[in-house]
Amino acid sequence: TVKELDLTRPFASGTRRTSRRPAGAPRKRTAVPYERLTRPDASPADLDLDLAASFLGLEGADAKADEVVAKLRGYGLLTGEAPDHKVTNAALLLFARDRARHWHPGAGVRVMRVAGTARIVGHRHSLTRMKYAAPPIAHTIGESLRLAGELVRDSEPLRQIFFVDRPEYPQAAWREILLNAIAHRDYQGSEVEVVFYDDRLEVSSPGLPTAPLSIDELREGESEAKTRNPLICKVLEDAGVVANKGGGLVRAADEMAKNMLSEPKMGVKGGQFTVTLQKEPEFSTAGPGWKRIVSRLDLKPDQKRILLARPDGFTAEDYRRLNTVSDDQARSDIDDMTRKGIVQALLAASSGAPAEYFLTNDLDSRRWFLEDRLPRLRKHFRDKSRLRNTDYRALFEVSYPRARKELGLLVEDGFLRERGRGRAMHFLPSVGLRQ
Repeated sequence: TVKELDLTRPFASGTRRTSRRPAGAPRKRTAVPYERLTRPDASPADLDLDLAASFLGLEGADAKADEVVAKLRGYGLLTGEAPDHKVTNAALLLFARDRARHWHPGAGVRVMRVAGTARIVGHRHSLTRMKYAAPPIAHTIGESLRLAGELVRDSEPLRQIFFVDRPEYPQAAWREILLNAIAHRDYQGSEVEVVFYDDRLEVSSPGLPTAPLSIDELREGESEAKTRNPLICKVLEDAGVVANKGGGLVRAADEMAKNMLSEPKMGVKGGQFTVTLQKEPEFSTAGPGWKRIVSRLDLKPDQKRILLARPDGFTAEDYRRLNTVSDDQARSDIDDMTRKGIVQALLAASSGAPAEYFLTNDLDSRRWFLEDRLPRLRKHFRDKSRLRNTDYRALFEVSYPRARKELGLLVEDGFLRERGRGRAMHFLPSVGLRQ
């Protein structure tokens, strides 16, 4: 029986109309994330269950297949009931067999070293080395970290500060940035690229970032950082590969600061999210001549370090940060340097501002003397085997007495060696000049 329409209540028995969704308008559906989409042409047989067991810590490679499958189902990597399990993109990205590039051609990582500060393509390209870490992710991670580690060199500027060999980029920093790129990238794009230039390291991943674009924002609201691949990230977190979302970049920044390097820079270039590490210390180190003078001073390693890192002046906070010591220890060490006539304090003009410490006049003059003389002396010895008093006077436009005095100082400091007597006297380069 058809119910008669009550015209006094026209909307009582019809389709409900609202300002939200007018009659006939399609319902809005939330798009399924790419990682959760299933592949109708894939089956669990396309997954390397031994690799998954090892990666997830399921009793190594001896875990039973049904146990591994149950674990993958628990993550949501497999859906449906056995034997008709459906395989998600995330499962294939993480654990696909040898045909992983068939499913996701751009899921790998390219690691390369470039000569200079820019990439040149074509016949006269600047690429000196390029290696590829193939998918799946469970393999890509270890292989890409190994390939990148082979391209990290020792840093001479950092050695001048810390007196021991240090890598140009801290391992914890570049490792976090590379893992961050693998975990949060858009897997419908091209490969992640890790490019070592002469002055920097760039890690680029496809897709615009979903997290904040500055370290400060990440520090202030780390919990608000988002990822486009929460399922993949959950697996990587449980496997102990990555930590909480957004924390990797903050840890990388902290590691760079510990090594006196600039904070990572983040930006978007050509649809790629790029994180850049600069290799030069935020403190400009002095030349090798000054380094030799400092090495001969009666000071502790921490005190020598600040003179090399900040020869143009420093504060107690600079000293504390550079040497990772307490405020009391920093003040005590600086007071000792003051008593020994190495530095002198210049009180700040405004009340409350920290005092700054500078080299004493005699020591500062000696430093600048070496910074001016040594580069030109090295250039002289590239063309000639010896240096006479007349050569020195012509090179620096000084008088005979001045030349004789300065040559004596250079011999005393270990930069020149004196040979012969009278008119036959000449000078040869010593170890200090060759460093």
